[in-house]
Amino acid sequence: MRTDFLKEKIKKSEKKILFIYVILALVLVSVNPAAITYATSSEPDIVGTSAIIYCATTDEIIWQKNPHDELNPASITKLMTCLIAIEKLGIEGKVTVTSEAVQSAIRGNTKPIMTAGEELTVKDLVYECLFVSANDAAAALAVGVSGSEAEFAKLMNERASAIGCTHTNFQNASGIQVEEQYSCAFDVAQIAKEAFSNKELRKIAGELTYTVDATDKSQARDLENGNLFLSGGVVKYVNGTPVPNVAEVKKYLGVFGGKTGTTRDRKATMVVGCDFDGLEVYAVVMNSDVKNRYVDIEKELNYAKENLSSYEVFDKGQLFGKEKIKGGATNRIEGVAAEAGIVNLPEGVSASLFTAEAVYDENLTAPIKKGQKIGVIQIYMADDPVRTIDLLASKDIEEGWFLSPFGITNLQTIIIIAVLALTAVFFITVAALRVSNRRKRAAARKDKLRKLAMDEMEREYDYRQRNWPY
Repeated sequence: MRTDFLKEKIKKSEKKILFIYVILALVLVSVNPAAITYATSSEPDIVGTSAIIYCATTDEIIWQKNPHDELNPASITKLMTCLIAIEKLGIEGKVTVTSEAVQSAIRGNTKPIMTAGEELTVKDLVYECLFVSANDAAAALAVGVSGSEAEFAKLMNERASAIGCTHTNFQNASGIQVEEQYSCAFDVAQIAKEAFSNKELRKIAGELTYTVDATDKSQARDLENGNLFLSGGVVKYVNGTPVPNVAEVKKYLGVFGGKTGTTRDRKATMVVGCDFDGLEVYAVVMNSDVKNRYVDIEKELNYAKENLSSYEVFDKGQLFGKEKIKGGATNRIEGVAAEAGIVNLPEGVSASLFTAEAVYDENLTAPIKKGQKIGVIQIYMADDPVRTIDLLASKDIEEGWFLSPFGITNLQTIIIIAVLALTAVFFITVAALRVSNRRKRAAARKDKLRKLAMDEMEREYDYRQRNWPY
């Protein structure tokens, strides 16, 4: 009877404990629902047949879908065109629009924006390319650099190969659909990363409006950025043609640039760069459609946001010890981080696993200018390298004096010379004193002998006066 009573009491206690656990769980969920969303986030369901989410900061693929399928990049091609043109001609360089450039737009079934013979700056043409995807602007840049689009395409392919693109081939500067012009989602991410590493291009891609001043052949043109993630809005044009409200897009916080592209058969591509707390991410979709292009990219960006966690291992400008240097006014140099050591902190991984090590270049020799690269900072997660940051000189190191090749600083040289000079003065003084003392002793001896001689002479004289015998 007693046993049955105890069993019943234990069961009631278990029920109370279970009830308390359920209440606590419900409270935790209500306090932090985001944690639940994060844990159950699923891969983005997109219309595009090829896509990638690439973190350029950590060189990490966050998610991908057929990333190496060779597809038509369309007007995303213009990112490479603008990059090379800025590098070769300068942002304020002048370009005369040729009839070849105008015909290029016509061949692509698009309306030319410019007139043959008018002179524009590279800056104007880059805005035309990125904001309204003007095919004649891209062709004008190509002709301005290389004399023809065919020759310019060679530069584009060389650059693509240099940055690691293995599924890309360019035939023209605008992205007009032709045979043997293709790229893939992975390569597009690399091209976008390279393009937006250029300060002028990145600045232009992030602006909302621009006015091309009037020329002797055309009126001023007001342009609006076609990347609606920057400000939000409604898609109004496709390939320069007005369309009904295809899609309404909301502004996406952190987006700093991007480029759309649309093929003749209305297949849509897009690449967008976004900053997530210092992690630079590129979302690419290819072979989507005009209506769903922005939806696909937004899903990718949301997935990146949910699956990335920024952690700063060290600050930009943080000092990293000192290293020996030869031939300098000083024999030690201190390095600073060129940028913050931001990494992606995976879920469940402790931040304490991240460490940083400064690796200076061998045989550092003066002169060295402030900001000059003198090594790298390697970031590790446990023993695995995850990111490399440039290590820069914290100050100027001038070329040293004649002893600097032996690692002796100018200050040490001064001290050595001073010590040697003082030592020389000391020994010269000692020698002079010794000579002086010898002379004094010799003179004293002479005086003593002279005195003895005088005393002897006085005695002899005294004896003679007294007539004393000797």
